[in-house]
Order: sequence, then structure tokens, then C-alpha cells
Amino acid sequence: MGRKKKKKNQNRILGIVILIIAILVYAKMTVLKDFNPLTDVNINLENPFKKDIEVSERSVAEDFSESETDTLKEEEVFVDIFFTKVSSGKDLYMAASRKKPKGYKGSDVEFAVKSLLKGTTKYEKEKGVYSEIPSSTRLVWYKESPSKIIINLSDDFEFGGGGDSLYKRMYQLIKTVNHNTRKPVYLYINGKQADIIGGEGLMLKQPLRSNSLEE
Repeated sequence: MGRKKKKKNQNRILGIVILIIAILVYAKMTVLKDFNPLTDVNINLENPFKKDIEVSERSVAEDFSESETDTLKEEEVFVDIFFTKVSSGKDLYMAASRKKPKGYKGSDVEFAVKSLLKGTTKYEKEKGVYSEIPSSTRLVWYKESPSKIIINLSDDFEFGGGGDSLYKRMYQLIKTVNHNTRKPVYLYINGKQADIIGGEGLMLKQPLRSNSLEE
């Protein structure tokens, strides 16, 4: 009698254990099926000490103000213009550099022409370099398209100094524009294309090239 009762208790305990296991299995399959204690842990295998923080990347230039960035990006630009000089009895054409001001919006050739019309510096004059272009000459307007450039000068450009001086000033202009652009450049005087220059009637072939004054 005592043995039967003891065995019955063991069976009851075993049944309770099985029931608890069944409940746990059911809970695992239903309520806790999506739970994974590692899913919310971001493990960085390359650097375990790196925090999982979103950082917006930016370049070094963005650490400066816009004006400072523009200064870094802006490069110094120089153009060459041509003056004349007599050496050993020969007329030479000397290149002189001019630095474009920061923020200058015009093209290199426009700035070069304006600089040419301003003439030589004091230092250049002391070295015997001079310009045959009359100082009163003005750039009336400048037009540039994808296919050509037009330079419109005041008529001061073509008067005074005689034929030899006119040749030299024309070559100063021709060398200057051809050095600073590959586009064809046309010379206008007071709004009209200049096919004849000066009172002596110097023939000019356009666009401006090294052979524009050759007959």
C-alpha cells in the first residue's frame, strides 16, 4: 500500500515537471519566439570600443566659412601682354605679366587688353620697355561668344605716331590677344570692323593673326 502511494506521488511530480516543460516550450514558441537577447547589441568586430552613434561626415573645407573656402579654391591667374623694346638696333616685343584681381569676372583676354591699354609700369619704363599704343585709347566694349571675340576700341588707337608706330601697336595687340585666347579675335574701331587702320590706310586682315598686316 505504501509503495503504491509513493509511486503515485512520483508520477504526479513527473507529470508536473512535464507540464512545466511543455508550458516553457509553448511560451518559447509563442510569446518569446521573437526574443533574442543579442539583437539589440551592435557589436563592432573591427573596433569594439566604437560607439554606435550616427555621425554626419563633412569635408575639411566645410569647417571654414564660405569666404574662406572661396579663398582656398581661388587660384592666382596671370595674363601676358606685349610691349616693345629696342635692343641692338632691333625692335623686340617683350611679354609682361599682369595678375588678375580676385573676383574679376571678365575673361583672360579682356583683362589682358585692358592691361595693355594702361601701358607700362615705372619699372618697365626704366628697363627701356614702352608701348606704342596711345594712352588715350579706351576699350569701348568687349563681346565674347562661343565662336569669336570682338574688341571695340576708341579711334585714339589708330591716330598719331606715323606708320611705323601703327605697325608696332597693332602687333602688340595681336600678340596679346592670341597669347590669351584661341578664339578668333576681331578689332572694331568705334563700333565698326577695322579693315583699314590709320590715316595712311594700313590694310588689316581679320581676325587678328600674326599675318594680319601682311599684304
